[in-house]
Amino acid sequence: MIASRYLPWFCVAIITVALVGCGSAEPTRPAPAPLRPSPPAPQPPATRPSGDAPSRLRAAEAALDQGNLVLAEREFRDALALDPKSAKAQFGLGNVYVRMNRLADAEVAYKAALALDAGLASAHSNLGVVYYQMGQLARAAAEFQTALSIEPDDPQTLYLMAVVRLQENNLTAAEELLVKARDRKPDLPEVYFGLGTLYKLKGQKAEAIAAFEQFLALGPAQDPAAADYARRELQALKGN
Repeated sequence: MIASRYLPWFCVAIITVALVGCGSAEPTRPAPAPLRPSPPAPQPPATRPSGDAPSRLRAAEAALDQGNLVLAEREFRDALALDPKSAKAQFGLGNVYVRMNRLADAEVAYKAALALDAGLASAHSNLGVVYYQMGQLARAAAEFQTALSIEPDDPQTLYLMAVVRLQENNLTAAEELLVKARDRKPDLPEVYFGLGTLYKLKGQKAEAIAAFEQFLALGPAQDPAAADYARRELQALKGN
């Protein structure tokens, strides 16, 4: 894998919150995320930037980590101008555009990365999340499945595939995927969030309580909205 996934996991948790909905009995499809008008594809600047592609990539990744999206976009585009065949630069642009909620541009960038490196599992996975956020469930599932064909044991992609199975109300398949993800990475918070949701839907109250409590116990990786949802679910499950 050439770079970290664009999503800190809280975005994935929000997907599941939108998927299930507080108090709903069955999974429902979230409304597609609004898209802002954007150009069809990022183009390298007309003037060749100074420096070399690896240093520009390092600067871009540092800017993305710091949340400076404008600088990150510029640095990734400069890296691409210096090395037009850089799948890593295209992948990084996709990550930036997702953070900007420019999903159409993110789709273009991830596809460009995959055109350069079809075996880039993280780009398939991230593209799947983009499609999910667009409300295109079948295309999301196809990308997650492709990512898993490349990296069968990746816990985050197993979780994402489980979210799709929950959406389809295929609780048996969702549970198998979530348990496998948990076994591969026992400290991954979203797995327990997913298991809590799953067990609630199955009417397994004790298991749902244990899963949501484990999710909350994992601490700093949580997203506040997902943590609030888990606390509300625990209150309801415990009858408080």
